Amino acid sequence: MILTGLEQDHNWASQQIEAYRQVYPRYVRMSQVLQQVLEKACKLSAPLAILQTRPKAIPSFAEKAIRKKKAGRYSDPLVRMTDLCGGRVITQTLDEVRAVCDFIEKHFVIDSANSVDVSQRLKPSEFGYRSVHYIVQFKREVFPTRDIPVDVPEELYPDESNPMKAEIQVRTVLEHAWAGFVHDRVYKSAFTIPPRWERELAGLAGSLEQTDQSFTRIQSGLKTYVASYGSYLNEEQLKSEIGILESVLTCDPQNPDLAYRLGKLAMELGDWQKAIDIFSKYEHTGYQPILRDLGVVLCKVNARDPHGESYQRGQKYLELASSPPHRDPDALASLAGTWKNLDEEKTREYYRQAFRVDPTDPYAVSNYLVYEIIHQRDMAPASLMAPSLAAAIQRSHDQAEVGMNMPWAFYNLGIFHLLLGQPYESLYAYAQAIRLSTSDWVVETSLRLLDKLSAVQELIQGYEWARRTLILGRAVKFVDKTSLEMIKNYTNANNSPITAPVVIVAGGTRADLRVDVYRQLLIEAFGSFRGTILAGGTTAGVSGLVGELQAAYPESISTIGYVPAILPDGTHLDPQYRQVRSTSGTDFSALEPLQVWMDLIASGISPSQVKLIGLNGGEIAAYEYRLALMLGASVGVIESSGREASRLFKDPDWRNSKNLLNLSADGQELAAFIRSK
Repeated sequence: MILTGLEQDHNWASQQIEAYRQVYPRYVRMSQVLQQVLEKACKLSAPLAILQTRPKAIPSFAEKAIRKKKAGRYSDPLVRMTDLCGGRVITQTLDEVRAVCDFIEKHFVIDSANSVDVSQRLKPSEFGYRSVHYIVQFKREVFPTRDIPVDVPEELYPDESNPMKAEIQVRTVLEHAWAGFVHDRVYKSAFTIPPRWERELAGLAGSLEQTDQSFTRIQSGLKTYVASYGSYLNEEQLKSEIGILESVLTCDPQNPDLAYRLGKLAMELGDWQKAIDIFSKYEHTGYQPILRDLGVVLCKVNARDPHGESYQRGQKYLELASSPPHRDPDALASLAGTWKNLDEEKTREYYRQAFRVDPTDPYAVSNYLVYEIIHQRDMAPASLMAPSLAAAIQRSHDQAEVGMNMPWAFYNLGIFHLLLGQPYESLYAYAQAIRLSTSDWVVETSLRLLDKLSAVQELIQGYEWARRTLILGRAVKFVDKTSLEMIKNYTNANNSPITAPVVIVAGGTRADLRVDVYRQLLIEAFGSFRGTILAGGTTAGVSGLVGELQAAYPESISTIGYVPAILPDGTHLDPQYRQVRSTSGTDFSALEPLQVWMDLIASGISPSQVKLIGLNGGEIAAYEYRLALMLGASVGVIESSGREASRLFKDPDWRNSKNLLNLSADGQELAAFIRSK
């Protein structure tokens, strides 16, 4: 009996459908196992991802098989179809898409010929139907793993009769929305849509792409923010937060991100062993931030034995954290730091790699630039890297604005401005960085970076000012013995110790200062004061007013002036001061206020015992106000006096300082401030 073509097609379809019906349970099981594997994988890299898996329904198989046969595409659908099992991972951000894709590529056999990143075939003007499609098979001897304890049944591996392939799509939520609305309703339709709607869809596509990229940037920023929020907590608050997170972690012990936050807080507290203990329990997860910071802490704790097993283990963790596909610039820069004084060329090379990965990353830029300057013994690299420096400065400001990467954002600004020849901007940033620091090691790290530049310090304006600022901050805030000894070396042994109570009077010396107004104000305010006043030591402006105070109250006040060794032309010492002390400067600069504080600390006077009154002033006074705030002195500034006194209260980094008071030009109010405890 001869069958017609229609009968032949019907018989063929019946045979194919029956064959698929027989193997269908295998694909049901495959979808279940695939769901389990992807759920475990996404818990680490995309915890809020939406997962969907399913076997192709028998009617769907039948329709697709018949259509492909009629189109002459293939006659063996059970072998040729690659989507008999399908999976879809819908993530929050593009970074999560990349992380999931990396997992799939490492853990499955990929049919590269049939897999495609749809975004790569779009025209430059298109957003379009974006997603990554993988055709995969389970790879033998991969699962179960420690992170993904899922057994793959033997029936799910390919055999001679069936390739057991599955299609996995990976896309963001916005890409998924686009695919569902535009691709399915527009591009799959039988009609051509009007040009007006095409234009509107093109605009929508561009907006979606920008939104996707914004989500990714914000998520990345939030991770950094969460990891650095401990920088705003004092010791008691840090310990409280650690206790809370420890309790939460007992309820969710498989959460590496939570463990990372806990370990990061321990680092902020300087409890290195606790950080090591926490991170070590989660190193098996491969969670990149944990590997990076475990490496950092191990190398820090074992810095005295860089050839020992523990130090080298820390370096291995950093190598893992910075290896592809991560290529994290922070991990690479941290790895570079572990080679300092061991292999300077390797140090420089790792910093170069970090810079190449992200030429706007502040940590990478600062260290790479320093090493290039040292290598060339010239400041030319700062000019050559000007675009990267500008981008890194902006990035540091952006971080500071939202409280991210603290206090490092300000330490980075300190070194950037210093190398760009902007010494006072550098000092303001360093002062804020120290004020926000909760551990001595961050100040020490920044000081070591400056010390690297000592060979070219004569080329860097303000180098010694910045270095002394860090030393002073470290000595006062963390009672560092080495720094305290250095402060003693910076003081003149022939000078008598300063006696409390102490008031510093700082501010403007320009001719436009309203001297007559403030003369009467200060005379009234200091009428009942008995103690020491420190100021500029010349006859100009605020310094001259302090000399007049000495003349007005010779029995109760002792004044000490601070001046550079070489006075500028037209400047005169005020003979009314009881004592004038000289710095090594050749003009008035930050050295004078630094010497004031070094003499105070060497005299055993705590900053909490010191008052500073600010009137008007330029860049030196601006630094003097911030230096006193950083150290913990009570700072009363008369905003109405103008210039830097006014600008201080507009500076978002300083205006909310707890030890800053906005005083009115009233003698009694000023006197109350001086007498306050």
